[in-house]
Amino acid sequence: MLPAGFILGAVLGQYLEAYVGWRGLFAIGLLPAGMSLLIRAWVPELAHWLIRVGRLEEARQSLAWALMVDPKEIQVPAVVRPVEKVVWRELFKYPRSVAAGCLTGLSGTGITGFVLWQVTLFVMVLHVNPAEASGLVIWLSHGQIVGRFFCSWLSDAIGRRIPIGLTCAIAGVTMSLAGYWNDRFLGGFSVSYLMIMVQQFFGSGGYSIIGPYMAEIWPSRLRASGMGLAYGAGNLGKFIGPAGLAVIAGSSNFVSPQATADALIPAMNYFAVWYALALVAVLFIGFETRGRTIGEIGSTLTARRSGAAAIKAPAAP
Repeated sequence: MLPAGFILGAVLGQYLEAYVGWRGLFAIGLLPAGMSLLIRAWVPELAHWLIRVGRLEEARQSLAWALMVDPKEIQVPAVVRPVEKVVWRELFKYPRSVAAGCLTGLSGTGITGFVLWQVTLFVMVLHVNPAEASGLVIWLSHGQIVGRFFCSWLSDAIGRRIPIGLTCAIAGVTMSLAGYWNDRFLGGFSVSYLMIMVQQFFGSGGYSIIGPYMAEIWPSRLRASGMGLAYGAGNLGKFIGPAGLAVIAGSSNFVSPQATADALIPAMNYFAVWYALALVAVLFIGFETRGRTIGEIGSTLTARRSGAAAIKAPAAP
């Protein structure tokens, strides 16, 4: 439901901006942060972590809350194993996971870079006013939500790698076509906007697979740190996207580049390239995780690491 925030922002932009201005919209945008207080008060701590630190009864309550069962039905270990210290540098002992996680995460560069530009783009290409452009964003955001539900189902139906590759391929191609076909209309409907609708359905939807995939490709003890690394690398796209657009548009303003019609096609191709990079990463570097337990994935990664170390080790005299 992350794109619901785009819907709220677009609705406010369409109907309230004229009355409260951008500062008022900025202040209203702070209000959802209050939801973090609800999460802090309502959602219990992760049972896995509670067990590691010896808070077994709290772990039982946490699992019962998540599974919606009586706490008496939950069994937790009677003895807590010593906490294993994790050093973040250990992540780089799994280079395949580092590359697959970070490169697939960077696919977000395409959609985040575009989202920062989309209202300006619609005003420029479709010749509508900013309020009408915000209205168009509302429909795109609804498509993103449906796309996320669809892609979530798809990842459980046929796996992770193929759906990620498929969504990245479709998102990249339609992003590029939206630039090339910016002046075409089909029955009075903009072909460019149609391409963007498809792009956001799959581009945003694909992240509902990529997000969990970032956590699945690590041994259990490194999952939180590994996902943090991959997700953090993916968030670089929020800087790389607009900065690249500024370079393409020939703008000296890297925060709010003044995009022009001449920059449209190269900019859309630039955004599309990041999907192509993620496509290559998931197909040729990543590995399938569907239907495998956390323990099985960890054992496979450990075995690969041991095998690689054995190959590099010098032969005994």
